[in-house]
Amino acid sequence: MKKIFLLLFVIFNVSLLTAQTVSEKTRMKRNNDWKAYLQATDKAFKSKDEAVAFHFMRFEGYTPGNDYDYVKNDISKKYRIEKYEEVKIPVRDKIKLDGWFIPVENAKGTLIIVPGYSSDLSFGLYQSRFLLEHGYQLLVYNPRMWNYAKKPKKFINSLEKDLQDIGDIITFLSARSDVNKEKIGIFGFSYGALRAVLAGARYEQLKVVLEDAAPKDRIWDDLSENAINIIKEKSGMNPTDDIYRADIVASKISPRPLLILHGGKDQSVEIENSEKIFANALEPKEFHIFPKSAHCLGMVQSDKADYIKVVTDFLNKHLAK
Repeated sequence: MKKIFLLLFVIFNVSLLTAQTVSEKTRMKRNNDWKAYLQATDKAFKSKDEAVAFHFMRFEGYTPGNDYDYVKNDISKKYRIEKYEEVKIPVRDKIKLDGWFIPVENAKGTLIIVPGYSSDLSFGLYQSRFLLEHGYQLLVYNPRMWNYAKKPKKFINSLEKDLQDIGDIITFLSARSDVNKEKIGIFGFSYGALRAVLAGARYEQLKVVLEDAAPKDRIWDDLSENAINIIKEKSGMNPTDDIYRADIVASKISPRPLLILHGGKDQSVEIENSEKIFANALEPKEFHIFPKSAHCLGMVQSDKADYIKVVTDFLNKHLAK
């Protein structure tokens, strides 16, 4: 009997290890296939404008294999959070965004966490989980591109659709009995910070807007008129429109408060971006630079105590009141 039990135990563990190995091989293959596709596509372009437009609209980053199935257990295993809800957030074009709703007792407010370029809800939680112990519940979500992770070639990036999704997330939260719809805010990081500022200007339901290292716009490459026309035709949006410029629309957030954060050692987004956004925003507004911190990591690096105090003081003043 003991031999049979031992044999079953070995078979079970070998099967589990084999399944994990196959899953990891599949993930790596998807990532490698995507990188190979990008390399081949770059060689096939007939003009620089086509290449620039393609990279503007393509699936972000290089790791479509790192989708929700890959990170879905991070919340319990990596972050040790036990009380949470896996949510599927319906948006207007009938897809559903993966997310985690993390409640707290006697919540002071609820924050929508917007991850950066090619980032996901797991890293968004890494950047924002400190808020839980300060009384703020979180909705962290995967931006829509992750719904195309198994077919990244089909994805067409649209900042407009990202902003519409945030509107649908606000609707989703407002319908929940455990959320005070008068105390919903948004907190974005890097490209997610750009989306947060643009959404804050668009949706008055967002009572506070916090952003860490937002680029002032989505024009990161030299876009010719021809490249812009290609993007407009395929994505339905003109990336040069003022409605997609954080430094222009920031003034529309007022009279709701805006908090701008930036790491002094940021090598990804220049501080001048935050300075321009702050200069054009109206009161109430705050701008803080954390001299020892890299890109969107002030909450975990040498400036950690100051960063957390600035954020929580701002929220306690403007959202918890």
